[in-house]
Amino acid sequence: MIRRIVAVLLVMLLGSSTAAAPVSAQIVGPEQPSPSNNMLYFWGNDDISDCWQNFDAEGSAGAADDGYGEEVDGSDSQRLEVDITCQMKYTFDEDVFLNPAGKILIEFGLRVDHAEAEDDADEDFNITLMKGNVEVARKAFPDLVTDEDEQITWELDVDSNMTRWNRSGDEPRIRFEISKVGWDSSGTPCSGPLQVLKCGGSFRLYYANNQDGMRSQIRFPIVDAPEIAEDEEPEEDGMLPGVGALPGFGLLSGLGALALASSWSRSRSRDD
Repeated sequence: MIRRIVAVLLVMLLGSSTAAAPVSAQIVGPEQPSPSNNMLYFWGNDDISDCWQNFDAEGSAGAADDGYGEEVDGSDSQRLEVDITCQMKYTFDEDVFLNPAGKILIEFGLRVDHAEAEDDADEDFNITLMKGNVEVARKAFPDLVTDEDEQITWELDVDSNMTRWNRSGDEPRIRFEISKVGWDSSGTPCSGPLQVLKCGGSFRLYYANNQDGMRSQIRFPIVDAPEIAEDEEPEEDGMLPGVGALPGFGLLSGLGALALASSWSRSRSRDD
């Protein structure tokens, strides 16, 4: 009889340990970054008044049908003045980690149109990579050809301040800036005594859904979250401080108790 009870309790212990095993699988949405989904795509509307990015290659809903947005500075502005920031469409569900020995590849297709005249207020085209509101890298591109498509490529080493991007705060942002003298409609720079017509310039940013073969994306060297080693020793009851019971500890304790009970029952039978 004792042996039957021991067998039943053993089956119950094994079943309960299996049912209590934690499930570690996690479903990641297509808009969330991961080591296998590490390309950030850029989208926006016709006049770049709304520019966004996400990790979903199919996430172009709401983007300009032509595959690009264009800011045109006309009227009496006399200059091409651009300051545009593209933000994440979704926040991170989890912190994102980058390979400290890896590189970030930044690529953008664009076209600028402005006068060749120089002015003290001029500023070359600049791209700034930001982590949330913090600038982490900035690069100037001084030799862009006017009124022609340009493919910008910038390979950036992962610095110590780029290895971890916290969720809901450190999502990447990209800022585009340029300030140049504009043209008037006769082809004369918007400065000097000959300028009598309205002036301006234009800046075009190609999106990921363009049909012109231009790339507007950032590839991040994303890696899995690092494992945190536990140096603390288990307590007598099988608990780790701040962690809980060690897997299988309760099962081993139960099996030990059953073994003692079985041994005691056999010993008692022999004594009888």
